[in-house]
Amino acid sequence: MVERKLGRGLDYFLAGSGEAPSGGESVSQIDLTRLIANPFQPRREFAPGEIEELAASIRTAGVLQPILVRPVGDRYQIVAGERRWRAAKLAGLERIPALIRTISDQQSAVFGLVENLHREDLNPIEKARAFRSIQGLTKSTQDEVARQVGLDRSTVANFVRLLDLPEDVQAHVSRGTLSMGQARAILAVTDAQAQQLVAEKTIRDRLSVRQVEALVQEMKAGVPRISGTASPGPVGKSRPLWVKEIEETLAAVLGTDVSVRYSRKRSRIQINCQGREQFERVYAQIKKSGD
Repeated sequence: MVERKLGRGLDYFLAGSGEAPSGGESVSQIDLTRLIANPFQPRREFAPGEIEELAASIRTAGVLQPILVRPVGDRYQIVAGERRWRAAKLAGLERIPALIRTISDQQSAVFGLVENLHREDLNPIEKARAFRSIQGLTKSTQDEVARQVGLDRSTVANFVRLLDLPEDVQAHVSRGTLSMGQARAILAVTDAQAQQLVAEKTIRDRLSVRQVEALVQEMKAGVPRISGTASPGPVGKSRPLWVKEIEETLAAVLGTDVSVRYSRKRSRIQINCQGREQFERVYAQIKKSGD
């Protein structure tokens, strides 16, 4: 799994470029206004709650670990440590401790990607794009990328394959309405339109990974399942159409998996989130709609 700590990380690339950290390297205090983000940052969103927690820690104990930056004109581009920079601004700091190094564009991009791959809250599509970016920037094979980030080649390959899915299916994986296991099962269908249909049915009928695999096998064998209402394996009793419509609408609005259970005596709406970042986003969206 990519969630385990990546073995080599930044030091691996630094050492390979002759820029390994040295014991006598000094730390500078840099004005926050002189810092700019890394354009290769794979994270598209930063959870407000997560940044606020880090800001609270910084208010109490300061920035415990310097960020890594490189000179770009009269400013400094963040190579590693964008979360600390954002939290420091929120905490009201004017300056932040930083290591300044002369690093090439390619090295800066790779360092930023590798640092973020250490984190558990990148979604599968962000991780896939990060692996592909590293491969393109370093002109490496998937085997070489896997060795560089301390993972098995099959793990890297499984993530990168997600980018073969249509954009709207990738969006479901990013939001968590499709799991990586479900997405991998859908990849067994080679036609993009069929992949979209399977994805829609998977979300609509809440199919498990095994049920998706069975559905795909039936499709490949010529069994016309996709246009019907039945799904492979037991998925529970038939429900009113309007309940399914509510479920699909909520899933589309919230961008996550939603299940609705309705009965005359007791009903339940369950919102499933993958990771804290998605939880914070869904909570903020619900709270905003109630204001």
